[in-house]
Amino acid sequence: MFSQVKAKLTLLYSLSLLCVLVSFIGLLYLLISDEINEKELDEINVYFNKEKSDFIEELYEKKHHGLENDPNRAIFYYVYNRQSELIYGEESLPSLSSWIEENMLTKGKSFTERVDWKQEHLLLVKRPLSLNENPYDFVILGMNISSEKHLIQNITWTLIGLTLLFSLLFAGLGYYFAGQAMKPITNAFHKQEKFVSDASHEIRTPLSIFYSSVDVLMREEKENLSSYGQEVLEDVKAEANLMSSLINNLLFLARSDNDQLSLEMKEVNLSGLLMTVFKKFSRIVPESIQFEQNIQTDITFICDEVRVQQLLYILLDNAIRYTTEGKVSLSLHSENGVKIITVSDTGCGITSKDLPFIFDRFYRADLSRGKGGAGLGLSIAQTIVKAHGGEIYVVSNEGEGTVFTVIFKDKR
Repeated sequence: MFSQVKAKLTLLYSLSLLCVLVSFIGLLYLLISDEINEKELDEINVYFNKEKSDFIEELYEKKHHGLENDPNRAIFYYVYNRQSELIYGEESLPSLSSWIEENMLTKGKSFTERVDWKQEHLLLVKRPLSLNENPYDFVILGMNISSEKHLIQNITWTLIGLTLLFSLLFAGLGYYFAGQAMKPITNAFHKQEKFVSDASHEIRTPLSIFYSSVDVLMREEKENLSSYGQEVLEDVKAEANLMSSLINNLLFLARSDNDQLSLEMKEVNLSGLLMTVFKKFSRIVPESIQFEQNIQTDITFICDEVRVQQLLYILLDNAIRYTTEGKVSLSLHSENGVKIITVSDTGCGITSKDLPFIFDRFYRADLSRGKGGAGLGLSIAQTIVKAHGGEIYVVSNEGEGTVFTVIFKDKR
């Protein structure tokens, strides 16, 4: 139980810290990449504003000067007239102009794009030039941003590596802090658990003697007791029975908590067991309740017969106890090796605020007050189901009834 809580706390701590880390790293990545991208664009815009008059002058001369190649240029450019004819240009990557003429000239009056060409990463910018009130002359400027792109990629991989590293670190720290946080709770629980187990064992013997003494007194001294005295002894015996049942339930849960719950597993005719339990309860169900069964025949299951019977007693007893009139039904069917037991009623139901806590020990909903019981039945039922590797679910609406569903999976 505590290992599951510790795992959940570890997961919670780790995910919380990881979310903070991912948010920080993501923000850092965006800031760095945006800063680099803005710097590259600003550099081109500054160059364009500085050289714009020279570009227009080249257009004014209307002479085709061709291309000059300088591999060391930081910024290259191509000046085109209104007919998209190349007037002049200086480039740093041979044959790039041919690719630009095929792919970039028809993309509007202006654009800013980052493209991949061969194995290079390029930033290309198209800007219109104004000559004799003609807005269709233009220049395409660009720069090789491969080094900056690789820098951003290296930063990305570094940040991913740091994220993985800190994730493992956070998981370790989360596990440690979860263990530290659980220590006082674990110690308190084990002390309470030991007290319940020890107290139950200590009370069991004197209670058995007390019960036997009352039983002997009722048999041998009944003639000498007044009717009032006989009623008192009957009440004492009934309370002793209730106390004995409570102690047995506490011992059952204590053994389960200590992983000392022993089950006598064998192949059981589950259909026959449910039918036997149904017949027993049919004799005690009030006439105001319609008791029905829908039990599929020939279903077997490897289980502890006594504990499964105890589970059925708990669920049916609750269903009948909280149904003054209406219907209670018991059903069993099998689907692909899965055994499904359902106990439903049309009784008072369970409120939405109580529903999440009904399997907690000693928890008693408002509607159950005055109905007897110590609030251990459903907790024991859940323990029995889990000990068999199953699951138990409940659906209830106040004033409409309750449905308990138990699912057992065949382990063969």
